[in-house]
Amino acid sequence: MVDTGLSHAVLNGLVTGSFIALGAIGLSLVYTIADVPNFAHGELLMLGAYFALLVNLPGTMPVISYVSGGDQSVVLLGAALLFALTVGGTLGVIYLLGGWQSFRGAWWPIDVHPWVAIAVHVGLALLLGVYVATGVPGMLPAFVLSAVLLAAIAPLFDKYVFRRFREAEASLAVMLIAAMGLAFFLRYTAHATYGGSVRRYQYPRVRSVFGQEINVAAAKYFDFFVVESGVSLRITDTAEVIGDPVVVVLQYTWLTFAVLVGATALAAYGGYRWRRSGLGEHEAAQTIGPKMVGSLSGVLVLVVLAVVLAQPGGNPDEYLYATRIRTSVMRLSVIALAGALMIFLHALLKETKLGTAMRAASDNLDLAKATGIDTGRVMMTTWIIAGAYAAVAGVTVGMLFHNIVPSMGFYQLLPMFAAVILGGLASVYGAIVGAYVVGIAMEVGIFTFGFGGVHRVSMAFLVLLIVLLVRPEGIIGR
Repeated sequence: MVDTGLSHAVLNGLVTGSFIALGAIGLSLVYTIADVPNFAHGELLMLGAYFALLVNLPGTMPVISYVSGGDQSVVLLGAALLFALTVGGTLGVIYLLGGWQSFRGAWWPIDVHPWVAIAVHVGLALLLGVYVATGVPGMLPAFVLSAVLLAAIAPLFDKYVFRRFREAEASLAVMLIAAMGLAFFLRYTAHATYGGSVRRYQYPRVRSVFGQEINVAAAKYFDFFVVESGVSLRITDTAEVIGDPVVVVLQYTWLTFAVLVGATALAAYGGYRWRRSGLGEHEAAQTIGPKMVGSLSGVLVLVVLAVVLAQPGGNPDEYLYATRIRTSVMRLSVIALAGALMIFLHALLKETKLGTAMRAASDNLDLAKATGIDTGRVMMTTWIIAGAYAAVAGVTVGMLFHNIVPSMGFYQLLPMFAAVILGGLASVYGAIVGAYVVGIAMEVGIFTFGFGGVHRVSMAFLVLLIVLLVRPEGIIGR
């Protein structure tokens, strides 16, 4: 029996860091641009988790339960209600991007005919509405509805609460108290509406992928062995519904392993040098910079050669070293989802006029306003992104921990704040880096010191204290 080791803790840290990062992105953007220390951001995650239940378990939710055909189904009127919520939320988000002009394509990075933009916006809203209404009780439609609703609701908090304090030039302490008041209001309103009982998503554990039945929730064991002749990888699927555990063993001799590592390093360095040679002094302004090109090149070569050079083999009876990573398809999908959303945000900030305005406003809001940037539109966009990303994070937390309660947001708020402070208060990229540092520290700390799960957040703040003693401005700073 191979025990889980440090590599397993690091992978768990990446999963934890992924949903922390999704929440920390919005927290950092709102603080940097809107100057709001949003202590209600955890409650946004909580609302996102509950909104997903409108699709996944409509029969257990207020109002929707009257037009449902059971816990996980809806009648025609219920489908129409979900359709209306999705379409209304989507069109509301577009309107908040800049009023009626946004429907005419004012926020697009390219110039198009107004009627083309209107048709695209209306078509997108109708398409999402049909997808959600016909997707009950699927989790992907639940993600969509939750993100759309919270993206439309979150900007209203700034418009009707925080903007009034900002216009009155309220101090940071006053804004903090206002955010805490909003957090308590949302939490206890949710408690009064949904009750305090624990809720859980219900979804099929078995999915068909390219004709192969895969249990997305069952544990998958990745065992790594170091033997005298080289290294070996054993993959075990423990899903009972599939039958006996499926074991695949791949072996690499020391020569093959050296070729694999060397080719990966060479490809990464070659991609980095190739990209950097074509940028000159404009490296920082590029969406896809040398580091990203080098990393992608290395990963691509590693995956291809790992498959090509692998040799089938049996289970090693004796080994010099062994470690195990225990994970599931669902947990790996969290990392992939977070990565995709971060790439989308990076492209938005680097390649669109709206992203340029957001970066200018985060650098100096007054100067951005003086140069003609519509800072009100920037504020709305910031809150839209914060709401949508918080919704995805909330649904993800609900899926991983099977524990949806009104107080769930507060417990996620602490590591999110730690990530933002650790990475640097004025940098959204720093918040992402800080989130993964916090996530890995929480899981590795438990593995190293043998603490229970109740001490996970304590480990995050211990790392935060150590880093800030050495670098008070955070890992990245501004």
